[in-house]
Amino acid sequence: MRRWSLNALALIGTKAQLSAIRDAVVANRDDADIFAAGVSALAAVLDADEARTFFHIHDMPLEGGILFAAAQQNDNFKQELRQSRVDIDYASAADLRLVGLLIGLGKAPENLFSLNHKNAAVIGALNGHDDRLVAQYSVWATYENPKLGLRHLRIPLKDIEAQRPNVRKYIYRLITSQEADAKRYYEQLVQGSRDSQTEVREGLAVGIKDLRFDGLDQLVLDWFVTEENDGVRQALLEHMAANADVLPTYRQTVIQSFESARPNSLLRARLEAASHKTDLYRELKLISLNQEQESLFGDIEEESRPLLQNPSTSKARGSAKKQANNPDVEAERARVLVVVALPKELAAFNAMFDTEPVQIGRAGDPNIYSVGSFPDSKKSSGGRSVLVTSSGMGNDNSSSVAANALRTFSQIEHIVMVGIAGGCPNEQKPEEHVRLGDVVTSTKGIIGYDNVKATTEGSEIRGSIQAPSARLLAAQRGLEAGILARKKPWIDYIRFGQGKLSDNFARPSPDKDVLHNADGTAINHPNQSGRVVDEPLIHGGVIGAADTLQKDPKMRDHLRDALGVRAIEMEASGLQTAAWAQSKDIFVIRGICDYCDAFKNNDWQEYAALVAAAYARALIEHMPSEWFPD
Repeated sequence: MRRWSLNALALIGTKAQLSAIRDAVVANRDDADIFAAGVSALAAVLDADEARTFFHIHDMPLEGGILFAAAQQNDNFKQELRQSRVDIDYASAADLRLVGLLIGLGKAPENLFSLNHKNAAVIGALNGHDDRLVAQYSVWATYENPKLGLRHLRIPLKDIEAQRPNVRKYIYRLITSQEADAKRYYEQLVQGSRDSQTEVREGLAVGIKDLRFDGLDQLVLDWFVTEENDGVRQALLEHMAANADVLPTYRQTVIQSFESARPNSLLRARLEAASHKTDLYRELKLISLNQEQESLFGDIEEESRPLLQNPSTSKARGSAKKQANNPDVEAERARVLVVVALPKELAAFNAMFDTEPVQIGRAGDPNIYSVGSFPDSKKSSGGRSVLVTSSGMGNDNSSSVAANALRTFSQIEHIVMVGIAGGCPNEQKPEEHVRLGDVVTSTKGIIGYDNVKATTEGSEIRGSIQAPSARLLAAQRGLEAGILARKKPWIDYIRFGQGKLSDNFARPSPDKDVLHNADGTAINHPNQSGRVVDEPLIHGGVIGAADTLQKDPKMRDHLRDALGVRAIEMEASGLQTAAWAQSKDIFVIRGICDYCDAFKNNDWQEYAALVAAAYARALIEHMPSEWFPD
């Protein structure tokens, strides 16, 4: 706190604070960082000769760290600096940190390290220094100083992950400082977007703010879906708002996030500021204006509204409503097919409908369907019709059920697999740690991990990760954006479903969520930012599927580490095969009920089925209204 206070005084202090600054300098001579901050503040509020006098009186030679700190805020020490040299092999870490600051600020003479070599040729030697701040400041200086660049970095970009988080953060800022470098090292940007440390991802998110090249939008949109830190998500949204005119794929995500945010909120203000010079700005302002008008006239009594309607229109709406209540008509209007595997999953999803769904069948189709609908506030009649069917366990069953459904109802466009799965915990990476009762979605795709090549050296997975539906992924991005505005409709739907189902669907007590290590010993869950007690955390990633009931934690961890798998189940790859054969969208939503180990049991299955169903309803209701017929 003292250090940061002195740093603030170095920027905005006056002689009114001189006595306090002097006292801090004298009292903290043994603390290099606080002492340097005090010297810098002193040099800022005094003229150079007054500062020299103070240093002389207190036996503080104007050399080394004292000189470097004073020169940060006072340009009248250039002569002393030109005569100074820093030997990086013998200088203290505190002095090297100050040198990094001087170089980054552009206040160091060109040959501060050596008469024979300019600073640009030497600064990179500090990138791997044992002191974490020396290493950080050297990369920061390379980023901040316009005369330096990526070519002066001594760290091979293939080794970014081996560096400390505070260093990685500024390496990504350096890569993104030039568009040509960002394009060239695109794979490193992808790697940075998946970094386990928030400060690293935040550094990259801030770094890309003004970049707008083709392909960057896909990286950002994929990243936004899986990002769990609000600060990073906000930085990504500001980037999208500023560049939506050039990269139009950003527009819908920004608009949905803006609509989800509270009027007059900080998020709205920042998105308006970021988009100020774009066409999107007018659209955002129009949303605010329309919402203000809705609020102004929102007190009109509901019973008075029919007086404002055309009688013939009211009659037509009544006829449409009657049609919508016909299950055969609703089935033909359905554009979404929900597939579950188990009876408890079917019960959980059927509980999401406001009214009891109706069962129907079709000649030549062995499937039995539930037909229901969810409200659509943008439509004057009807709602969003949904077909639900159960496949039983296994990829073959799910593939067969989907094939029959798509043959019978060819108008279906979107298939959503909803149910339970085993989770892939990661106590070493808290931001990727999946717990019982959480939800995992297929934002990174699906892989059938039982497609293997067997050799004398072992088995090798031959399957590749199949990308998720682009349209359903876009819909989920908007739903996830609402979290920034503290909108989580699935929480209300969980409670809604629990009110209609048996007590088995209640959330189990916390003591039933026990994590074990490889030898079976119970271990603690890591602390996670964004986790709310007794609420599911939403994760995105790869869904692993195979006709195997997985209880091997070694295989679980291998799938997690090698392929990014976050949940493991038994139906998704078969469903995907049937969907892709007919060019239909597919998305997977799984509630986590076990950890795929020897301790696997049924305690969490009903609740996990319910949270998956609740999130599925929220997703379907967040799809654009235009995807559903009137």
